[in-house]
Amino acid sequence: MTEQQPTSLRERQKEDRKARIIAAAKSLFLEAGLEKITMEAIAEIAGVSSVTVHNYYGTKSGVLLALVAESDRELLATLERGLRARGETLTDRVLGFFEIVCRHTQTHLDKAIWRQVIAASVSGTEPRFGKLYHELDNRLASVLIREVERMVGAGILPETVDPAHLGWALFNLQNARFIEFIAADGSSCEAGLQHLRNDLNALMPGGFPGR
Repeated sequence: MTEQQPTSLRERQKEDRKARIIAAAKSLFLEAGLEKITMEAIAEIAGVSSVTVHNYYGTKSGVLLALVAESDRELLATLERGLRARGETLTDRVLGFFEIVCRHTQTHLDKAIWRQVIAASVSGTEPRFGKLYHELDNRLASVLIREVERMVGAGILPETVDPAHLGWALFNLQNARFIEFIAADGSSCEAGLQHLRNDLNALMPGGFPGR
């Protein structure tokens, strides 16, 4: 027991430092943007050395990704808890997914930060960032894939439906509307929901099987 206490203390101290770094980075990203801040500025606000920030996250983009990963962990938990309460049809689930993501974005991060995240993921200047960002996307898409699998298994959707293909198609569709939502500060979740509903109705005029 005595030998484990120092390790536990070190772990708590490490997690505390990480939390301070993430909080400092969030405030700086909002204030100045990714390109205009430095690792040293993050370290100064967090009360740690720049070497510590570098050892934990590597680069500014690494800190930004950690901020998104922390948010996505909470988002995934919210989706698992709340998605099935949004209705029984596939359309209901996709709209519910989009709404949960939008509300989470408004309360946990910020549109400005999300714009920086997407810009960093497609810029190609840091391949590791793009790779890890897409891994986060994979985890989010898997939520819709599992919903399609469940509906196929329950006979709500026909057995001919490929859950992975349909799940990814629906994820990419709502993701396009999500990018529109974060692209402008004045765009609303309600408008995005209506656009997405129109998209789904246009693609499946008679409704999804089992609607």
